[in-house]
Amino acid sequence: LKAGGAYVPLDPAYPGARLAHILTDAAPDIVLADAAGRAALGEAALAHRTVLDPNTLPKQADTNPSLPALTSCHLAYVIYTSGSTGIPKGVLVQHSSVVNHGIVVAQRLELSSRDRLLQFSSLSFDASVEEIFCTLCYGATLVLRTDAWLADAKQFWDFCEANRVSLVDLPTQFWAQLIQEKVAVANSVRAILIGGDTLSVSAQSAWLAGGHQARLLNTYGPTETTIIVTIYEIVGDSDHWRCIGRPIANTQIYLLDSYGQPVPLGAVGELYIGGAGVARGYLNRPELTAERFVHDPFSRDPNARMYKTGDLARYLPDGNLEFLGRNDHQVKIRGFRIELGEIEARLVQQPQVHEAVVLAMGEGQDKRLVAYVVAEPDEALAGTFRTHVAATLPEYMVPSAFVRLDALPLTPNGKLDRRALPAPDAQAFAHQAYEAPQGECETTLAEIWSELLGVEQVSRHDNFFALGGHSLLAVQMISRSRTALGISIPMPVLFEAPTLAVLAQRVSAQENVQDESFAVLLPIQPHGARPALFCVHPVTGLSWHYRGLVSHLEADQPIYGLQARGLDGGSLPAVTIEAMAIDYIQQIRRIQPCGPYYLLGWSFGGKVVHSMATQLEQQGERVALLAVLDATPDYVQWDNKPEINEDDFYHLFVRHAAGSLSEAGRYLWEKTRAVLQNNMQLVQRFSPRIYSGDMLFFRATMARDALTQPISPEVWQPYVMGNIEVYDIACQHYDMELPAPTAQIGCILRHKLNVLQAA
Repeated sequence: LKAGGAYVPLDPAYPGARLAHILTDAAPDIVLADAAGRAALGEAALAHRTVLDPNTLPKQADTNPSLPALTSCHLAYVIYTSGSTGIPKGVLVQHSSVVNHGIVVAQRLELSSRDRLLQFSSLSFDASVEEIFCTLCYGATLVLRTDAWLADAKQFWDFCEANRVSLVDLPTQFWAQLIQEKVAVANSVRAILIGGDTLSVSAQSAWLAGGHQARLLNTYGPTETTIIVTIYEIVGDSDHWRCIGRPIANTQIYLLDSYGQPVPLGAVGELYIGGAGVARGYLNRPELTAERFVHDPFSRDPNARMYKTGDLARYLPDGNLEFLGRNDHQVKIRGFRIELGEIEARLVQQPQVHEAVVLAMGEGQDKRLVAYVVAEPDEALAGTFRTHVAATLPEYMVPSAFVRLDALPLTPNGKLDRRALPAPDAQAFAHQAYEAPQGECETTLAEIWSELLGVEQVSRHDNFFALGGHSLLAVQMISRSRTALGISIPMPVLFEAPTLAVLAQRVSAQENVQDESFAVLLPIQPHGARPALFCVHPVTGLSWHYRGLVSHLEADQPIYGLQARGLDGGSLPAVTIEAMAIDYIQQIRRIQPCGPYYLLGWSFGGKVVHSMATQLEQQGERVALLAVLDATPDYVQWDNKPEINEDDFYHLFVRHAAGSLSEAGRYLWEKTRAVLQNNMQLVQRFSPRIYSGDMLFFRATMARDALTQPISPEVWQPYVMGNIEVYDIACQHYDMELPAPTAQIGCILRHKLNVLQAA
């Protein structure tokens, strides 16, 4: 090898056009490829290059190579990442950066020759450099995984135990899926590194609740630096679940405003990275390099540079950094950083497409790409565009849905109105001709697919991956299938038989589907392109009564109820109202990943939506509507009664019901009694925070008895900085679910929602 030669990893799973571009751009002298690799690259691309087969060992010298001209400033590797112009760009990383990173990680993990580290990442992902070179440089053992490790959490940790793996380095979302399955981490594993995506509060809570002995380190670092630049070890519960820690050794972090000046402590700024880990720049892209790799005015070295990340962050009081997202249209999905512009550039190359916009929708493992295209009507549009994009982009960059529009919606000043883009409907997915699922197994699998993939209708000939499925959703689907059907679907079987009917032929159902009436997120009216109205339950924990609002709101207004955990007999009730609010925020982000949010809560639920509003506000989200139905912020009225008996329950819930619901009273009491008692205890410990926005307050004007008077809106003033708009409803507190009060409330809500939509 020549002095200064660099390693350029290629993934044979990439489309041929992308591989050909990388070969042309990087211009390697030597290509390491087996028969499958040669087939993927093509003989034309390999012409005039030296091709070595890894299965054939060349003659080896009996002395170590001597390259005196090689220095730490020479390149170690070139790794390609998504490009906004439609062309992937190669990042140049030198040896000194890799050495600095390796020493830091080895010290934090206390790496020794006794360790065995799992090589999880693809070679085209820079985390593989961390796994391979940190391990080998310290004499540890590298354990290579296969696809069999991806089956489920139990099998993954069993494999770790069997192979005596002590350290694992996992994408954040894959780790989160393992933790959500509540399977004990292998005893052999002493430390887990995660990175590549934002850590969710639910995943962190699940980890802390599991009592795991292994260390957990959350890392952050863009490809333009050397793998990671900050580390945060999760050692206890924290409200700051987006914490990414402090910079590693020989690394500087700057939070700067739009003028390039440091922001005050606690203020949000764009994250710049300086120091040993900064890459040299982009291969053959001098203008882009100059734009993103800028002079470091804070360094004594006149040649020092810093990388402009486009990420937003702030310093917490303890000096750790909190990650707050992007300031442009670059996104991360399942650890892969994606320039949406690259996908848009590929779409407009399709002759039918006049304009295209791509968005990332959903949260965490449910995040997916949705393409909006201006094109002529075509029944096969979704399938055609998916095929076109998949021919030039890797799987993780292929949108799961394609929404056809006559024109892109614009704001009055002529800019794209992203809020007006509709949610994907059934036609937006690459369906086959619809044929209803047959038999219990197909029907149940179709329901699971529909929920996981966000598809209203699943044909028995539909393909799981063509509908937007990916490996993380596949793991979740397998777990749910085991619960619902009592079957275990190996991951390779799903890869081999991804269509519903064929997959069902490979498995058999063993038990009935569980009732979803007590789900935490209850779809009351899920259809419509508007932002949803999310309604939180009263003290009973149930949200069924909000169904009455549907006929009084616009036909395309989605409504979802939030119901207490514990109703299903499996999950545990919340321990505080604040924790309940955190959980419900995660639930609503599945439907609507970002604001503006519309929240409504009745009685006990009023406390919860107020807590949700304060937390969303702290996360930088906008709450457009906070509607509270006859609730107090503190411990008064019925809250003074610490216990509720069955008679009270009938008064609260069943007394207004008719027919089958009255007959089901005993069943509902048994389902809700523990949740109800828990909620009564929670209000005694609730201390509301201050919300800076406005509140829409509906007050019941009729007293229940001589001891309980109508609630004064003044009780909310210490906790609401904005305006409190009051509407009197002529009913008692527990009658607000009846038809007449519901109609009055619904009419006011419809007007408010329409005004907010038009703003």
